[in-house]
Amino acid sequence: MNLSYIFLIPLIPLAVFLLLGFLNKKIKPAVSGYIGVMGLSASSLLSFYAAYQYFFVHGKVDGVYQTFVEKILWLNFTETLHIDLGILIDPISVMMLVVVSTVSLMVHIYSRGYMKGDDGYTRFFAYLSLFSFSMCGLV
Repeated sequence: MNLSYIFLIPLIPLAVFLLLGFLNKKIKPAVSGYIGVMGLSASSLLSFYAAYQYFFVHGKVDGVYQTFVEKILWLNFTETLHIDLGILIDPISVMMLVVVSTVSLMVHIYSRGYMKGDDGYTRFFAYLSLFSFSMCGLV
């Protein structure tokens, strides 16, 4: 199973956070709301695609759902001491990824109207995207 696109699910909200954070004063508030919603929409679609691939295409072998692990070396201190960064895909993590990304998308959509006219509109969406990145990273 190709897991390379799953890394994008938490990285897209991180990219939205960085974009909105660095261009806080230069982006119109309405545009920042659309950027936040589009970023979370992409993450949600990727998580639904990952769930479809896992549950209906690659996940079940002989009636048992498999666990897929993909990791990369993140920090290497010595030959025996290193920290790996990776993902583990099993049924509960795939479903939680769908739930977290979908709820985050709904919060982004709701917040567009709720925060309308607020001075910190763009900054709010930057922080909301950072929170979504953190939640997807925990899953």
